[in-house]
Amino acid sequence: MPVMTENKNEIKEAGKSRAESLIDKYNELLGGRKNFESYWQSLHDYFYVEAPDISKSYYPGTELDFNALWDATTLETSDVLASGFMNYLTPPTSKWFKLRHKDPKLASNKAINDYLEDVSDEIYHTLNKSNFYQSILPNYKASGVFGTSLLLEEEDYEEDARFYSLPIKQVCVVEDARGRVVEYYIEFEYTAYQAATRWGVEKLSTEMQDEVKQRAPDKKHKFLLFIGNRSIRMIERANRENMPIEARWIDIKAKKTIDEGGYNEFPAMCHRFDKRPFITWGFSPAMKALPFARILNAIAKTNLRAMMKHTDPPIALPENAFIMPFNSNPRAVNYYKKDAMDSSKDIFAFGNFGDPQVGVGAIEYYAMKVKSLMYSDVFKAFEELDKQMNNPEVMERINEKMAMLGPAVGRFTGEVLNPIIIRTIGILYRRGKLPQPPDELLDDPQYEIDYISQLAQAQKRSELNSLVTALTMTGQMAQFNPEVLDKIDPDRTVDETWSIVGAPIRVLRDDEEVKKIREARAQQNAKVQEMQMLGAGVQTAKVAAEADAKMAEATQRGRKNFE
Repeated sequence: MPVMTENKNEIKEAGKSRAESLIDKYNELLGGRKNFESYWQSLHDYFYVEAPDISKSYYPGTELDFNALWDATTLETSDVLASGFMNYLTPPTSKWFKLRHKDPKLASNKAINDYLEDVSDEIYHTLNKSNFYQSILPNYKASGVFGTSLLLEEEDYEEDARFYSLPIKQVCVVEDARGRVVEYYIEFEYTAYQAATRWGVEKLSTEMQDEVKQRAPDKKHKFLLFIGNRSIRMIERANRENMPIEARWIDIKAKKTIDEGGYNEFPAMCHRFDKRPFITWGFSPAMKALPFARILNAIAKTNLRAMMKHTDPPIALPENAFIMPFNSNPRAVNYYKKDAMDSSKDIFAFGNFGDPQVGVGAIEYYAMKVKSLMYSDVFKAFEELDKQMNNPEVMERINEKMAMLGPAVGRFTGEVLNPIIIRTIGILYRRGKLPQPPDELLDDPQYEIDYISQLAQAQKRSELNSLVTALTMTGQMAQFNPEVLDKIDPDRTVDETWSIVGAPIRVLRDDEEVKKIREARAQQNAKVQEMQMLGAGVQTAKVAAEADAKMAEATQRGRKNFE
């Protein structure tokens, strides 16, 4: 059982300090992912060469290693995948989520909806002024290539929030029985001076304190940041050491805690593109495409050799004709024995040229395979979405392609975007930047996040198509029997349509306003009907009076004629 030590930052666990136990756990996790590391390095070499290497080390500024690449298709597809998620799931230029109340009865309350839209606007403002969109793009790319991506959101005094896309090389994670990531072990490297500016010289080891005095700028030291649920805390205290989420910085070499803090919300997010049971790390489309990427680059390399043979073919020479060495470079001068050879016959290009056109066809075939597995065709289908919006066949084909991304989109919203929005709300609340909530919301402050970007809406488009089809068929039946329209609730239909397409709820009137408008309209219609009835009565009386007058006149005339 964990016990406290004299050092308030340390907890003894089985005879070890908290720092020692976490370092041991981190080393154990590193050993358990060795196979993945070699896999990630292969994916890096084909799909994401600009990312930090997994199992190699280079000095900053070293030229990127393209030795495995003879074709750029893999680099292009990973960029298309990341840009596709960026532009169609979290577009920087348009809204991609909204907040709504969980209770359906309160979901149509105008005061609550207006408040939640104001909160959403504050979140958008915070994300736009921070580095969120610069950090989420490499996060999408890492997820599509390595299968796992990691993001950290820290509170920032100037921008409210600051985001860090973490290289997979320096992070280990632990998941619970439900498959949720609940612990993060993140390795950082700082010079002694950098560490001193972050935590103060007095918290550093003697070795690093000496380096700070000597101004040793280049030597790096390893630190471990542990983030996880705090198992022991005093709930009544609101200080950093008793927050629900533990954050502990550890000097790995000295095996001691440098700093302990905490968070009110989980600051780290981990996305797995594809998840398999009992395996912590995710799987990616690039993993499926890797065998075809290898074949593609092997063919491209062979085809390049074939084209070079055609452009600059090998030649055959008489063995005793030239004064060696023979030089075949442009403008080269070679000396030969005039009587030892016939230049028109003895020098010639020989076969084994290959057929570059066959190679080009093979390259196109395998490039198409890689693009398909990396969903390039799916994101290009969005270009047709606006052009042929009313073409049912095109819409159906696009919906089928969008369904393929459904699991990845669902995991990204659940594992990354939901925690980001929740944490940003918490940060803005603590900094006093949220509007005052209405009284109706104070009694039941539950809300949920609804995603309204094009990619998220594509997952719901089948629901909208079903609704449109049902209404169309009902309208056709109403031509023969108008009573079927009694089954349709127009108000609920409007609310459901608004919810599916993600249109702003702020433009809708709440039920009370609609009720008042309809009552006023009914009263106005009743008055008009009453006036029409009165007018009709007056007209009837007038007509009757005129008829009576005419009858009396006719009777009088008849009497005169009779007399």
